[in-house]
Order: sequence, then C-alpha cells, then structure tokens
Amino acid sequence: MIIFNFNVLAQPAKEFGARVPDRDGFMLWRSLHESQIGRLGIVVDECPSNEVLESWLKINNVKAAIYDVLNSSDPTLKAEKVSRMMAVAGASGLYIDTDPATVAEMMKEGVTSMLFCQPFIVRNEWASPKKKKEWDTLVAEVDAQKLAWSERNWGEKE
Repeated sequence: MIIFNFNVLAQPAKEFGARVPDRDGFMLWRSLHESQIGRLGIVVDECPSNEVLESWLKINNVKAAIYDVLNSSDPTLKAEKVSRMMAVAGASGLYIDTDPATVAEMMKEGVTSMLFCQPFIVRNEWASPKKKKEWDTLVAEVDAQKLAWSERNWGEKE
C-alpha cells in the first residue's frame, strides 16, 4: 500500500476547498495508481470534515482505496497513525509526504518514505489586489500611444 499525504496532491490555500491540484503530485499519483492497481491511500493533516474531503476527491477524480483525516500536524502522531493504517492494509509500503519531519519519523517507524519537494511560486499579481487606474491616467496613456504611433516615422526619408 502506498500512502500519499494530501499536501502532495494539492497546492496550499487558505481554505481547504480552495486548494487546487498540483500538476507534479497528480502525475506521480496517476503513474503509481496504474502500476499498483489502485492500491493507494491518502491521509490529510487537517480537514474541516470528511464530506469536504470526499467532495474534493470526487471533483478532481481521485480514487483512493483508503483515506483518513489525521487531525494533527505533529510529525510523531502523524507517523504513528500512518503506520497503523499500513498495518491494517496488511503490508508496509511507501509513504509520500512534503514534510521532512514526518518523513524522518516514518523512517524511524521502519516505513519506506519519500520526501516530495514542490516549489510554490506566488506571482505578485495574484497575491495583491490590482490597483485601478484613474481615468486621467488612462487618457494620458492613450494620448501618449497615439502620439508615439504618429511620430514613428517622423523625420525619416522615404
């Protein structure tokens, strides 16, 4: 059984439902899903409710054999709960997470683990609200562009 932490599949956001799928995490999920014949699980550190998680999974077409909400961000507790999930599944497998501390704890538990590192770049225009330009500024900009357009060949011999 291969268990993914939800953070591998979704980019961070302020609200759980607003998290968008991560392209690289989904590529890894799909390739392992096919090779493992669907024996993949998901654990979520914190989620408002199981209904919200199930809705997110359905909307993004993620079919997990098992999923659980850990309700903890403590690496030791997370590692213990994931180890128990793997024991219930009947086979120790692979655990994939974005948190180095949890991966280290999983290694202490004797579970093969992989640290998934994702660069998240927030563009300035997405992070801050756009400022509206004043009408006078827009008129001056249009006038400057018209003048530049009419003067582009000014003084050149044809």
